Amino acid sequence: MNIKKLWFLFFALFVMASGCGQNKKTIEEVPPMSEQTIERFTIEERESGKRVLFLEAESAVINDQNKTAYLHLPRVKFYRGGNYVSTLVTENARINLDTYDVICYGKCTIDGANGEHLETTDMRYDAKRKVVYSNNPVKMTRPDTTVYGTGFEADTELEKIVVKKQKIIINNKPN
Repeated sequence: MNIKKLWFLFFALFVMASGCGQNKKTIEEVPPMSEQTIERFTIEERESGKRVLFLEAESAVINDQNKTAYLHLPRVKFYRGGNYVSTLVTENARINLDTYDVICYGKCTIDGANGEHLETTDMRYDAKRKVVYSNNPVKMTRPDTTVYGTGFEADTELEKIVVKKQKIIINNKPN
C-alpha cells in the first residue's frame, strides 16, 4: 500500500468520524414513574403483634407524587385487640398515604361483628379519630331496629353511632 492511499484512507476515516459527530442523537432521560399499579393484593396492619386492620382489593393505582392510592373494590376488616369487629366494603376508595384518611366512593357498607349493617354512599374514614362518617342518606340495621337518616358518624366497631335526621323502625317480635 502506498503512502497516497494511506493518507486518503486516513483522511476519509477522519471526515466520516467528524461528520458522524454532527448527527448524534441525544437520548432523553426517562422521568421516574409517578404511578404504580397493583392487582389483587392484601395489606395487614398489626400493633404489638395483634391484627388491627386487614385490607384486600381488586386493584390499586398508587401516585407517589400526590401521596395517594386509588383502590377498586376494597374490603377492609377492622380488629380491636386482635378480635374482629367489622368489615367495610365499597366500590372505590382514595387513600391519603400521609394521613391514611380514606374517601369511599359509590355504595358503602359496614357489617359489625354483632349483626349490625350500615349502608350509605360516599363515606369517609378519619384515621386519626378512627371514625367513619357521611352526610348522605344512611340505613342502619340491627337485629331488632332499623334506623334511617341523613348523615352519620360512627366508630369502626359500630358501637358508638350518631345518625342525623333519623327515623327509627322497631321490629316487634312476639316472645
